[in-house]
Amino acid sequence: MKIKGYFYKGLGTIIDVFLKIVISLVNFLVDIFSTIRHAIGLLISMGGCLFLVFIFNPYFLYGVILNPFLFTLIVLIVIVPFLGKISLSYLKYLHYVATEYFYDRADYYLLGKNYGHKDFSSYSREYIDKLEKERLKREEERRKQEEEEWNRRFENFTGGFTWTTFDDFEDFFRNAQSGSYNYGNYGENQGNYRDNSYGPSMGLNFKKQYEDACDTLGVNYSADKYEVKLQYRKMAKKYHPDINKEEGATEKFQKINSAYEFLNDSNIERYKKLSGNN
Repeated sequence: MKIKGYFYKGLGTIIDVFLKIVISLVNFLVDIFSTIRHAIGLLISMGGCLFLVFIFNPYFLYGVILNPFLFTLIVLIVIVPFLGKISLSYLKYLHYVATEYFYDRADYYLLGKNYGHKDFSSYSREYIDKLEKERLKREEERRKQEEEEWNRRFENFTGGFTWTTFDDFEDFFRNAQSGSYNYGNYGENQGNYRDNSYGPSMGLNFKKQYEDACDTLGVNYSADKYEVKLQYRKMAKKYHPDINKEEGATEKFQKINSAYEFLNDSNIERYKKLSGNN
């Protein structure tokens, strides 16, 4: 058992080291010839038609064909970057399958670890699953980066105005549809609401806007987001146009929505800092 274990371990180590060297060598050659091809492409783009005329000149082509070194170099520049990448993929696959196969058997004989007596096809499927997981991870990271970039641009566009929850966004969108907000002259007034009571959290009058919003909802200036949300629900239910038919109820309801939208988490924290309560 021990002899078999050391045999598989030694064989796995030899394959591991050998394939790593081959992979590094192929990767190096691909990088070199890709760089040369890129440089030639750059020269062609800079030289334009004159460079192409020089390259495809019959005398030049004839000289290349007669010169084994130049001919081999050009062939390598053309095929190595393409075939090299295919070879790298296959070598990495072979490296994973072979080393995992022999190392698992070594662990079985030396340490008694069960590997389920898997064959090469099992390791092949594991490798494919591993590549798929890496691809999904890269996609997720790319998606997060795009989302962060979108959020950054959106915050720059709206002057830092944010929605704290999805419910808040739904409220905002519903009010926008009903005409509670006016975006027609956003570039001029930085998105002031139609009732002109509150603007986004920018400018010297932020503190006054914040306190006016608190007064509209009937909460203390030191109220947290939970108190604001609870009071908003009470006020919105009381003045909702479908329930309250009194004159001015619709305007009051719109003003309540505007105040609630203004009292988001970021504005609450900002007011606390300005007031020295945080």
